[in-house]
Amino acid sequence: MMRLVIDDAVRKKFEISVGIAAIRGVRQKESSEIIKAITEVEEAAKSKYSIDEVKDIRIIRQQRDFFWRMGVDPTKVRPASEALLRRILLNKGLPRVSPIVDAYNLASVKTLLTFSAFDMKRIAPPLSVRLSRAGEEVVLIGNRRKELTGKEIVLTDAAKILCVYVHGDMDETKVTDSTTDVLLVTYGIPGMSHEELKEGTIEASKYIKKFAGGEIVLEEVYV
Repeated sequence: MMRLVIDDAVRKKFEISVGIAAIRGVRQKESSEIIKAITEVEEAAKSKYSIDEVKDIRIIRQQRDFFWRMGVDPTKVRPASEALLRRILLNKGLPRVSPIVDAYNLASVKTLLTFSAFDMKRIAPPLSVRLSRAGEEVVLIGNRRKELTGKEIVLTDAAKILCVYVHGDMDETKVTDSTTDVLLVTYGIPGMSHEELKEGTIEASKYIKKFAGGEIVLEEVYV
């Protein structure tokens, strides 16, 4: 049973929530459908937004404010959804990674929320959101090593850190071509409604099911 607890120390500093979904039995294969969906989402974004107004879109503004409160300059380290949207508006297109990652990137552009996906077989429940401990060391995707200061928010399982808010996911638990069971995480921020978070989690999990198969067995929001 996958469950999640937000630590009291985090609650005292930030009013955040987290959405999770579990998708079992995925089969990652490239298809023309996902290419078509990417094109449609990119064209819709270009018709809806301009590069000059991105920073003032409500959800992106909320994420930027959250970054500042965490001590991170969002003009240097952008929220993931903002970075993806900017790529599209600069005609660079969405990056292609894998059907699972491409699917939640599509959802990120549509909802402007930020997601992670993990190989569920590498995770030991329960999950928790807590403050880091000074001196903790992590290896992020891309073999990026980082020593934590005690101020970062981290998502963990019973044994290890899975994600450092803002900075990225751990290499150890990332989805790969051999992943069959996926844990999707949606990061709620101060000012975001639980309904908005739930809808975004559903949107991303449906995209994963559509383009990578599998069965959605869990969708929950934790506050």
